[in-house]
Amino acid sequence: MSLFIFSAALGLFATAGAVRRQAGQTGIDFQPCQELNNNITRINGVEGTTFECATLNVPLDYTDLSSRPLELDLFRVPATEEPVLGSVLINFGGPGGTGAENLPAYAANARNVIGAQWHLVSWDPRGTGNTIPFQCDVSAVAGITVPSRKRDELGNLVSTNTTEVFLEGAWQSAGQVADACYAQNREDETATLIGTAFVARDIMEIVDALDEDGLLRYYGWSYGTALGSYVAAMFPDRVESMVLDANVNPYDYRAGHYGKWTSDTDEAFQGFIQTCYNATDDCDLYTLLQPDSPQDILDAINLALTPFARNATNGDQAYLAYLALKFSIINPLYFPRTWPMLASTIAELLNGSTSAPPSMETYGTAENAILGIRSGDATFIANSTEEYLPQVEYQSTISPGFSDIAYWPLWISAQWRIPARERYWGVFKATTKTPILYINGEFDPATPLVNAYTSSKGFEGSVVLPHSGYGHGIFADPSECVARYVRAYFKEGTLPDGGTRCEPDQSVVEVWRSAVRADEAAENSSTTGGSNATSSATPAATNGAGRVRGSVALAIGAVVAVAVIGVL
Repeated sequence: MSLFIFSAALGLFATAGAVRRQAGQTGIDFQPCQELNNNITRINGVEGTTFECATLNVPLDYTDLSSRPLELDLFRVPATEEPVLGSVLINFGGPGGTGAENLPAYAANARNVIGAQWHLVSWDPRGTGNTIPFQCDVSAVAGITVPSRKRDELGNLVSTNTTEVFLEGAWQSAGQVADACYAQNREDETATLIGTAFVARDIMEIVDALDEDGLLRYYGWSYGTALGSYVAAMFPDRVESMVLDANVNPYDYRAGHYGKWTSDTDEAFQGFIQTCYNATDDCDLYTLLQPDSPQDILDAINLALTPFARNATNGDQAYLAYLALKFSIINPLYFPRTWPMLASTIAELLNGSTSAPPSMETYGTAENAILGIRSGDATFIANSTEEYLPQVEYQSTISPGFSDIAYWPLWISAQWRIPARERYWGVFKATTKTPILYINGEFDPATPLVNAYTSSKGFEGSVVLPHSGYGHGIFADPSECVARYVRAYFKEGTLPDGGTRCEPDQSVVEVWRSAVRADEAAENSSTTGGSNATSSATPAATNGAGRVRGSVALAIGAVVAVAVIGVL
């Protein structure tokens, strides 16, 4: 799931220089597309890996093969070592991010993990970029009365009472969002043609068009793991290799639930607090508070959060602002390299540098895509609060400090009226041609390790490789141990022994200190006009850091739409 990449203002993604694959033509003719590369560099805010472009026609509607074709935008970062072994398709999550934005940002990380002998191929999935993007203006929503808030007794973040919020207005407000989207899209059949089952079929169209050996090699991250589960269940005999990183439970995803999404979020946040304490004066929070223990830091943060929680009782905008504040904390947890800037942001709040709650912003196209794709896939539809209340009560127990951020978007999905034309109803259980390799961190704030084990149970011979890293996915907290196993898997088809476990390359304190030193070097270079000093952060991490740099008000404003819709 990419929190950092947005599709807004990407109308310029008509791929200049791309070559269209005609019917009957074998292979895909990727060509340089420097103008698009330059545009993506500008939008991402950091220079990424140069890529090539092509387009491919696929059926618009797989339930009606006489329907007009749909043109997919494809992107490739070529292999850098001989002999070239073939192509690995990559989905970076969301749903909502485009291949054009994410592939250049993460290509260097992906090449290190997957191997330099593979072409890395991505695409703009349905509902994103130029591929029949889903649109819904939900900026005007009804007010919500939030009756109460609570503070957990076990040392977690202050939170609102999710069940009472649900019962006293949020369900109705979410229904109004669902109704608004239906009214705006009921005449547009493409709104039903962006579901994950169709995307899985698009993947196999790409595999066929590549004209290699007709077998899929795939790396899925976050939502990309749910997509991978669909593909593996629908086309098991065509899976030559599949790595699923930062795992979503496919049954929860299909139902429209988050399940145990936040079950490791509190531990991840506590890791941030402990690392700040251990980093001492390299952490602005530590410098400000001079704490005697990590608990002192947590207590100070809770004290600052309480007014936002109190203001959440004042209606819809204030409640969503409160959720956005929570998301401005969870968002940087995805990349440990952004933790120092999260600490700086929170220190500004504690120091009184900012206090104004943000106003709700309109959605960008990525948030629209998340809403349209995820809700269209959802199979659990409820007609009343009574039908959905047991799910609310269950999910409210998952995380003491973060349960209240996760569920309002699900209440939209439960009342959605634009179902995907094809929704996969089968089991996520199969014997794939080659067993699947699952990798997952033990302190992932969004996709807990338990999801990997749950998903693995359905696919014969699959193996889970856990690592003790923080952040969301292996790119966030790199591990050469994990990378060696992944490279061997793609190249030789070998899997680690059951029970194997990996460690990150650096401790999280070392990551923190190196990020601080890199930022200092970059700042000094900028001050002196030099250009040799560069940040050690990856483009992806730099992008994430940009989301939390500056005041709390700016950080909140940048993620309001994300808080409303939810991201995986």
